[in-house]
Amino acid sequence: MQSSTGMYNYSSSPSGITDPPSIVPVLMLCLLGVIGNSIAVTIVCCTARSHRWRPFHRYVCGLALTDGIGVMLALPFAIHRYTTNFQFTYSYTVCSYMSVVQMFTIIASAMIVCLMSIDRFMALICPYVYKSVKKGRHSTVTLACIWGVCAFLSSGHLMAGRSSRLFYPDSWCFVNFVSDNSTDLGFAFLYALTGLLVLVVTFITNMILLAIVLQRKCSKSSAIIANKHGTYIILFLFSIVLLFSICILPILINMLGHLFGTFEGWPSFELLGIEMATTNSIIDPWIYIIFRKETFSLAQTLYYKCLCIKRNTQSTGYQLRSDNSVTCTSSM
Repeated sequence: MQSSTGMYNYSSSPSGITDPPSIVPVLMLCLLGVIGNSIAVTIVCCTARSHRWRPFHRYVCGLALTDGIGVMLALPFAIHRYTTNFQFTYSYTVCSYMSVVQMFTIIASAMIVCLMSIDRFMALICPYVYKSVKKGRHSTVTLACIWGVCAFLSSGHLMAGRSSRLFYPDSWCFVNFVSDNSTDLGFAFLYALTGLLVLVVTFITNMILLAIVLQRKCSKSSAIIANKHGTYIILFLFSIVLLFSICILPILINMLGHLFGTFEGWPSFELLGIEMATTNSIIDPWIYIIFRKETFSLAQTLYYKCLCIKRNTQSTGYQLRSDNSVTCTSSM
């Protein structure tokens, strides 16, 4: 139960979990999240000499750190509850801690993704203005501001004297968006509205970018631009819009549905919402690091090398050109 002062959390789980969910998804989320984001940070740091810590790469590093640390700090508690067959219960302090970490990770990741989209948008639409601005310190300050805003959105309900709420199967905590208290509903609505706004801006920005890239690629007068922003970036942008939307929408629908009275107690969908939002923290590094131009260039190079070797191992060689393609050359 919850006290009248809102200082104690309570659960939305049905009494007695007769059919507990599997621990496998939680374990996979934790392992892939920590490993994937660690690889992402390593790649960004190791290639610093080539990208010179441009804003986009600063945002990538900030995103990977946010996602990786968020997964590493929150999911071990959920894993412990699963391994004890749901006998381990969260205290008020643990629930408050988990809600702040999870809410912060979700909204901060969404804002950084949006920031990266706006950065690419400005670089493509206004290249001369974009290059003339000193962006190194500016991008770092912007990241710090985003983290500050997200910290307030994630902990505001606690600072106002309210509590976080346990959700099915009592393994994750969030702002109490199913409460009748106006303070709880106010902070929940602010959080959901911010997330929805960020999603809309990200979607519109990437759709405009996608349209411009396709138009320039199909235009004969923009051959240079089309080559620079080729097929890889089309796949890149499509992946951003599709996966980011799929992962962030369930939790937003969940919150807004309860706030407007559309949903009344849907434990399985509530669990799906937090799992999908956490999945976004795992997918992010693979989208923004693995699906980059250098990866496609490396794959293309390896493909042509293998093709040359397959044709004639002894009489055929290969030559790497400046555009990362490979031409086979006959040995004398």
